[in-house]
Amino acid sequence: MLASVIAALMLFLFPLAVFETPQAIFELTAFGLSSVTPEVSLDVMQWPLLIVLLIMLVLPLVAIFMYKNHKRQLRLLIFTAVLDVLFYGLFYFFEVGACEDLIFSVIEKRELNSSMGFIPLVMPALSIFGCIMAIRGVLYDMALLASADRLRPSRK
Repeated sequence: MLASVIAALMLFLFPLAVFETPQAIFELTAFGLSSVTPEVSLDVMQWPLLIVLLIMLVLPLVAIFMYKNHKRQLRLLIFTAVLDVLFYGLFYFFEVGACEDLIFSVIEKRELNSSMGFIPLVMPALSIFGCIMAIRGVLYDMALLASADRLRPSRK
């Protein structure tokens, strides 16, 4: 679960994509799309991306402290893994296309070179892997507690 938190935190620290045009350079971060060059002004918040990333950061932290309620912990971990997959879809199909449209509305020439960083490609996959490993651990704990309950004499 801690690997999922670290992976989500890395998505906040590094740019997700860089868009280069002849007039300006734009960066897509977790907080939105902004222009790096001072000649062109563009600062747009990408709320869906920010909300998904914040939830991806908070849910594994909450799940760590739910160790007494295994079923709720399992649900939170499964939901976090689904959000990681949703981040991939949201980033690649919605955000990059919307960012290109915003950039073309600001600049005159329609030449755009975009480059995706290593971080948005790998970190959600690392988070999914961490969630899967945590789910396996929670399921193992649940099976261990069930076997211990079978051995314990009932109090009736």
